[in-house]
Amino acid sequence: MTKAALESNLRKYQRMFDEAQASPEAWVDGPIVEFTEDLCRLMEEKGLSRADLAKKIGTSRAYVTKLLGGNANFTLATMVKLAFALDGAIHVHIADKHAVTRWTDEIPGQEPKSGEETP
Repeated sequence: MTKAALESNLRKYQRMFDEAQASPEAWVDGPIVEFTEDLCRLMEEKGLSRADLAKKIGTSRAYVTKLLGGNANFTLATMVKLAFALDGAIHVHIADKHAVTRWTDEIPGQEPKSGEETP
């Protein structure tokens, strides 16, 4: 492949990437992954299985498995229901799409977990 052809392909792929990044659909997977990772973390912290979570929200273990696999289109109501089942809450935050966001959870009267910073 010639240098010109390679540069042309790189420009074409950059345009495709830029177009994808401009589409809201391209930004859906990140929050789904973050949400399911948080669910799994809370389940582990509370010693709950998928079957336990399914029972708490009145659904099947298979549905919980589908949710945790990121293969479901979450509604805000479903997210709240799952969070409440784990004694959690949903917090929504909008930031510049180029920003790096770091969450710090503080529970009044509780010391931060080892490795966590306090602001």
